[in-house]
Amino acid sequence: MKKILSSKWKLSGYALLACIGGTIGGLLVNPSVYVVLGNLTALVLLILVNIIYVLYKNNNKKHKNIEREKQVP
Repeated sequence: MKKILSSKWKLSGYALLACIGGTIGGLLVNPSVYVVLGNLTALVLLILVNIIYVLYKNNNKKHKNIEREKQVP
């Protein structure tokens, strides 16, 4: 888990930890299916945001590298 929390997938790792903690805490305080479904929804949304961010960042790096190669005479 330490590798994930220091990589570009950091947001997904934190989302997973928050989902586990929120589910356990929610079930201890107020046992309900809606707590679990809410935590899973938040987990999926945060992972999707992280995927989009990582793909966008990788695409920009590739694009910048291609532009730099073209500028070199």
